[in-house]
Amino acid sequence: MYKVGSIGITSVAIAPLRALDNDTSEQVSQILAGEPVKILEKGRGEWLKIRSLVDAYVGWIDGRQFNFNTESTSDSSMLKSTMSEWRDVSSGVELWLPAGSLLTPHKNGEYRLSGSVVIPCDLAQPLGEKPVSLSKSALKFLKAPYQWGGRTVAGIDCSGLSQIVASLNGIGIPRDASQQVKSGVAVDWGMRCENDLAFFENKKGAITHVGILTSKDSIIHASGFVRVDPLTEDGIFNVKEDCITHKLTCLRRLK
Repeated sequence: MYKVGSIGITSVAIAPLRALDNDTSEQVSQILAGEPVKILEKGRGEWLKIRSLVDAYVGWIDGRQFNFNTESTSDSSMLKSTMSEWRDVSSGVELWLPAGSLLTPHKNGEYRLSGSVVIPCDLAQPLGEKPVSLSKSALKFLKAPYQWGGRTVAGIDCSGLSQIVASLNGIGIPRDASQQVKSGVAVDWGMRCENDLAFFENKKGAITHVGILTSKDSIIHASGFVRVDPLTEDGIFNVKEDCITHKLTCLRRLK
């Protein structure tokens, strides 16, 4: 049924990408509706080791959440709304799709999603508003709960936030903060501005956190939930805890 090397398309709204081939394994990321993957290895039952063709991330997925009988297309459109309602034309089933989902324009206002034809409930603006900037896009995720490996408003981690926000603005960056820190160009503290990415290190000096500047002195990031906190040259200042919670390492500017 599954062949190594085959390309598949996500057929559900959000498919967990796991560290191992079972449902109780750690979620390391997510594959969003319409995103393509490539099979690297077959595991137990329906489990497949795949590589995301969006960001090259590798992990295990449940093959039943993907359609491997369709081809990936290069003319896909990306959903910009944090979450939008759609309907499957054939079954009438309602679907809620997250920002970053990929759909292919079909006909008469319809779109194709992994072999199915879907239609937006918002006919006036089916894909959502065009993003204004990184920071403005990020602010639409305010109060979203923190979720390790998450990439949507239903649950998101720090690097998932920066990655999806960059993607919505037409910029591709890797999945993890430790990889993202190599993106763009370095920015001196005195030259910082809204939309710059800020990276933070743990006690061992490893990059483990990232956020997006909403002004020269504030940052939006996912820590417990997506929030805006003051940013100093030392790091993120939590007013409630009255301390620096994340030590600043560097600033980067995406282009």
